[in-house]
Formats: sequence, structure tokens, C-alpha cells
Amino acid sequence: MFTRESFTVEEWAKILSAPSAIGAMVVTADPSGPMGLIHEFRAIMNSMKGYVDQHAADNSLMAIIRDYMATKPSEEEEEQLKEWAQAQEAEAKANRPQTTEEVQERIRATVTEALSMLREKGATDDDILVFKRMMVHVAEETANASKEGGFLGIGGVRVSEKEASVLAQIKSEMGV
Repeated sequence: MFTRESFTVEEWAKILSAPSAIGAMVVTADPSGPMGLIHEFRAIMNSMKGYVDQHAADNSLMAIIRDYMATKPSEEEEEQLKEWAQAQEAEAKANRPQTTEEVQERIRATVTEALSMLREKGATDDDILVFKRMMVHVAEETANASKEGGFLGIGGVRVSEKEASVLAQIKSEMGV
């Protein structure tokens, strides 16, 4: 059984960044206009929270993620998070991806690292499956958050061909 202390601040950041990165993968597949981007990024966080809340009662990993997300970090944890975020930002600036494929490879690496770390910490196969399903859920909700194409919301499609392709790829890679 997991507790908040089962993971370091950096490990928590990695756990929570994996589903967010998957959502970003969908966003970058076919970027929307400014309002669409707002809807899509909001969908990442809302769908993640909604999924965690929905599954916290029947999965210990989701329960502890819900508790972690609902608890204000201590000053020390906030400082550690800032340091981690700054290091991530510096790394991203120093090694800026040049193509969408490079962005997707980095996201895959983020997800692989989070899944490996969860397994090393004792996550069960069920925990991993529920976590993977959360990432697919986030991807689907992000893709459905705004229309692609059209003008001022008129016309367009809910999920573009590029987004549908990335969704299929995510589902295949997650095995769900």
C-alpha cells in the first residue's frame, strides 16, 4: 500500500507529469487556436483529477494520488518542486526538440520512467493498468476539448485526423 511518503517530491512530480505529458502529446499533434489551447490544457488537468477521483475508492495508487493532489505541499516540498521544475526547464531549453517526433519521444521517455518507477516502488499490475488507463483518458478528453479547423468554432471536427492518429498510437502503446 502506498502512502504520500512512498515517493519523494521529485518522484511525485514525475508521476503527475506523465499524464500531463500524454495530454500535451495530443495538443502538439494538431495545435488549436488560442481558445482551443486553453480548453485543451484545462482538459488535461480536469480529466486527470476526475479520473483519479472516480477510481480512488477501488485503487490504492489512485487514492494516494488523489490525497497528494488535494494536500498543500509544505514549504520545503514547494522549494523542492521549484528546484525540480527549474532543472526540467533548463534541460528543456538546452535540448529543445526540433520536431514533433522528438517531442513525442521525450514524452514516451517521461511515461516510461514514471511507469518503471511505480513498478520499482511496488505498484501492482492493476495499479499500472489503472494508471495507463488514466493516461488514455486524459488523451481522449484533451482531444475532445475543442474543435479543430473551422472558423470561430463554426465547422471543424471534434478530433482531427492527426489527433485520432496520436490517440490510436497512445492506446496501442499503453496496451489498453
